[in-house]
Amino acid sequence: MSAIFVGRFQPFHKGHLEAIKWILKREKEILIFIGSLQESWQKDNPFSFFERKEMVEKALFSENIKNFKIFGVPDFLADEIWAKKIFEIRKFKKNEVTVFTQNPWTKRCFKKIKIKTQPHPLFFNRLSATQIREKIADNKKWKDLVPEEVFKYLKEIRGEKRIKFLNILPEKRTIEFIKEKIREAKANGGIVGVSGGIDSSVTAFLAKEVLGEKAIFLNLTFIRSSPLIDNISLLGKKIKTKIKRIYLGDIYEALLKILPKGNDITKGNLKPRLRMAVLYYFANLYNLLVIGTVNKSELEIGYFTKFGDGGVDIEPIGDLYKTEVIELAKRLKLPKEIIETVPTADLWPGQTDEKEIGISYQKLDTILKLLNQGFKGREISFLTDIPQNKIKNILEKKKRNAHKLSSPLICQLKNF
Repeated sequence: MSAIFVGRFQPFHKGHLEAIKWILKREKEILIFIGSLQESWQKDNPFSFFERKEMVEKALFSENIKNFKIFGVPDFLADEIWAKKIFEIRKFKKNEVTVFTQNPWTKRCFKKIKIKTQPHPLFFNRLSATQIREKIADNKKWKDLVPEEVFKYLKEIRGEKRIKFLNILPEKRTIEFIKEKIREAKANGGIVGVSGGIDSSVTAFLAKEVLGEKAIFLNLTFIRSSPLIDNISLLGKKIKTKIKRIYLGDIYEALLKILPKGNDITKGNLKPRLRMAVLYYFANLYNLLVIGTVNKSELEIGYFTKFGDGGVDIEPIGDLYKTEVIELAKRLKLPKEIIETVPTADLWPGQTDEKEIGISYQKLDTILKLLNQGFKGREISFLTDIPQNKIKNILEKKKRNAHKLSSPLICQLKNF
């Protein structure tokens, strides 16, 4: 029989090591699954899959343990799919392995697919990786809690500094970023275009926190009775600021009358470019920086309008994936109605972001995170159950829209 042992190993510690030793006294081989495969560079998940894999290998080899194999499994929205994926990855039958765990969530997942789990002893007074990260963040002693090889490896990859850096929540770093950039530009404040969606609402909240009355918020709409008008009202109450509404529909329609006939995308992209022009009008008038609202998911695939919502001075949430923005909104206690609003750029009737992208943000973020760790399209498809054509579509978007993230190309006439 083989044994299954699952953990996130952020980081791998002596409790993990002793549990593996205990299991191997009873089973001939241990199959180690690293969970939350796609996550890295977060407060609770600071290390990539390959970093975690290497630290586990170093620790086990130093103890002369060789009868193990390491795999990775990503997160799924359904618990039973997660548990089934573990068996699919290794291609073994349910009666060929024993699952060892003390984690209540892991037990529930396997119970849903009718797999019984067995407990293992809890070593070092129920030591957890969370405790180690907290000790590191608080500058307390932690070396004795991890195997010597893990300690050396974390020093090598500057893991201690990374944990301390990531322990500061994104909202605090974002607020400092806005403050610093306003100061550097010698601007009087900032201006945010607010749609009523989650991205602009989070950005507006953070801008208000740091700039107070020096922040201006505009709702630039092309519909007289905007479907998100209630969200605008809720946000205004939350940040205790009046959000000025400006109707641009007549200007938009007048332009369409004098321009050649275009398709939905051509006409739709005109809207964010008109918004950009208005935002910069106010920015010039009052010496403000235009604060953008595009998240990392959209930046990486170029899902924004060049010189439209991409035409800004700073992007405070540009390093947060959409799913991370949602978690941030929950921490900021933004109204539930805003958090649950279906994302849309409101470019044409019935348009939604996920419909246009062709995949949910949850799946998109999983793909992007795995791509950034070096996984290939076929591997990602197998690990996540996302069809290869969907992943190929995302890769094509990244390639096709890369120009949106670059400065205008300049013809070099004086370099040789």
